[in-house]
Amino acid sequence: MKKIILTGGGTAGHVTPNLALLPYLTPRFEVHYIGSEGGMEKRLVTACRDVIYHEIPCVKLVRSLTPKNLLIPFRLAKSVRAAKRLLAEIQPSVVFSKGGYVALPVCLAAKNIPVVLHESDLTPGLANRLAAKRCARFLTAFDSGLRNATCTGAPLRRELYRGNKAAALKICGFSGQKPVLLVTGGSLGARAINEAVTGALAELTARFDVAHLTGRGNLSGIKRSGYYEQEFADNMPDFFAAADVVLSRGGANTLFELVALGLPSVAVPLPKGNSRGDQVDNSAYFASRGAITVLPQEQLSPSALTAAITEAYGRRSELKAACSGLPHVDGTAEIAKILTRYAE
Repeated sequence: MKKIILTGGGTAGHVTPNLALLPYLTPRFEVHYIGSEGGMEKRLVTACRDVIYHEIPCVKLVRSLTPKNLLIPFRLAKSVRAAKRLLAEIQPSVVFSKGGYVALPVCLAAKNIPVVLHESDLTPGLANRLAAKRCARFLTAFDSGLRNATCTGAPLRRELYRGNKAAALKICGFSGQKPVLLVTGGSLGARAINEAVTGALAELTARFDVAHLTGRGNLSGIKRSGYYEQEFADNMPDFFAAADVVLSRGGANTLFELVALGLPSVAVPLPKGNSRGDQVDNSAYFASRGAITVLPQEQLSPSALTAAITEAYGRRSELKAACSGLPHVDGTAEIAKILTRYAE
């Protein structure tokens, strides 16, 4: 049986798209995953059947000027050597990378092995930019016009379309009589969003039942009728199925999932001062096509939040129609076909 290596990590956005490909790959190939020793990818991947997880030491790439940067070349070389040993042992037919600092040493180590990169954001991340010169194919989720790139859409989990609305309503203790607002700040949470939501609860719960995924360690402890909070959800498709409108960050994977489901949403992207600006760009792309509403964090307040959510819910038919008209959203099958061609 031919072997395929998947890699990517650091955040859930670099891992879950890989997992979306498993139903297409595991019946035909022996699938291995190379991740970090202590990252969240280990927990997510080892929970899956028919995938062999391997650890390598990894070094996070730091963009700011800091003395720690002086150690990066030495630590990266150590990571590349560890990846080379694994590749020699596994002997894969192809490597598929979703980016992140975990993936870079694997891509650099894969000499004479085709590497297929996939970029979820509108603009490539640092790891993918560094690995791009060595890749056999560069795939993108967005139709960004990058030179020598192929737009496929994003890898989306099959379970995304099979959510159980009743199960999520039961968890939250909601009757289903009011529309549901789902709030999610991504795998790491979002303090600014959390604070605005709790500040607007009186207005929000007057119209919506609010399901709030706060992120790890961010529970408020608020007990209020029509409000439910938990840190994160392993059953996100159920929560999406229960939602009538969603408040989220601007991570590419979340936005592609919301668009694929046609869910009206308000994105509060992480500001450019706090990131490389990918969430701002991702959100602007979909907003320019009428598929989502954007509320910049600089304008975020309880009143602005309430107004944006109310407006998005009122425009739900219009937003859903715009979502359904977008090409290249769910690219899972196309990406699996490309990997299969390289593996065979």
